[in-house]
Amino acid sequence: MSIPYRKRKKKVIGPDHQLHEAWMMEQFSYPPIKFEDFVKECTESQGVSGAQVKGIASAMSNRLKFYLAMGHSVQIEGIGTLKPVFSAATADAPEKLSSENVRQVKVQFYPHKDFQKMLQKMEFVDMDALNEEGEES
Repeated sequence: MSIPYRKRKKKVIGPDHQLHEAWMMEQFSYPPIKFEDFVKECTESQGVSGAQVKGIASAMSNRLKFYLAMGHSVQIEGIGTLKPVFSAATADAPEKLSSENVRQVKVQFYPHKDFQKMLQKMEFVDMDALNEEGEES
């Protein structure tokens, strides 16, 4: 498993407050896996119907939204924990704090230890080098 990247030149402000050129790694993103393809792979590996997988996925999605909306974290074995979090504006007195101070609500993901191990083993490959190898063959 490897994550492809490209090298890109960028202008940055250096410690001397001057504009300099620097190189950065830019992640190459593949298109997302379609849900239908994902379901097909799950059905083939587990011997269940696509309708069953879709039904279970739909039920899990509904329950996940329900619990997150109530402020609960949800642990999904082998995947990780999803937790609702928010950021809010400050106030100069406690009575001035209310739900109107909330700026943004997100879901934070804490990967399961197996996911963390997989991430630590990820490799990275230069897309330009891959393209050059492909041209030589």
